[in-house]
Amino acid sequence: MITKKELIDTTLLAIIDSHKTYLEWSGNEWLWNAPEYLLTVKIAEKLANIDKNKFITLEDNVEKTLDNAGAKGKGKISSKIRANGRFDIVLWWAKGDPRTIIEVKHRVYKFANIEEDIIRIIETIKRKSSESSIKYGMVAFYMSNFYKNNAKNKLLKQINNLFEQTENIVSKNGLSVEKHIEGIYCDNDQDVYSAIVFLIKR
Repeated sequence: MITKKELIDTTLLAIIDSHKTYLEWSGNEWLWNAPEYLLTVKIAEKLANIDKNKFITLEDNVEKTLDNAGAKGKGKISSKIRANGRFDIVLWWAKGDPRTIIEVKHRVYKFANIEEDIIRIIETIKRKSSESSIKYGMVAFYMSNFYKNNAKNKLLKQINNLFEQTENIVSKNGLSVEKHIEGIYCDNDQDVYSAIVFLIKR
């Protein structure tokens, strides 16, 4: 079974790898210029390469995933889950039950860029929680920015601000959230980027 730490570490490294790959492919274009599915595929690929029993699906139907998790049940599904939509990545237990949902973003500058995904994960985890096999969910994202100076500290402040806003919503729903950052990379004190995971759990 993939541990939570393996899941987080692998996801973060996949985002950084996506940045480096796109730099190479594009002649130094940063990842925010790439399509989002590059990150999604890289994350899925690196998770798939972990030699442990599991399944990974991409762009999986939300209603079907809830049903497989035992979380559909009776009653209207919250519109915030967007039941007719798709989850970016679903990590499954080897026995065939969904374990974790991952939403991926690569142009994150403010809370509004991830707010719908945060709420979607909260509502998904809460749905029929005593029966559901979905124990946690992740928003995995890339942040980059340009500052005139002191770029690393300014980006870290921005990440912490996003986390505070996330924690506020998550705690109101009786859940908890963890923040994980894979370094803050900057060569010239101006152009800066980072990989971040917010993991929401019961």
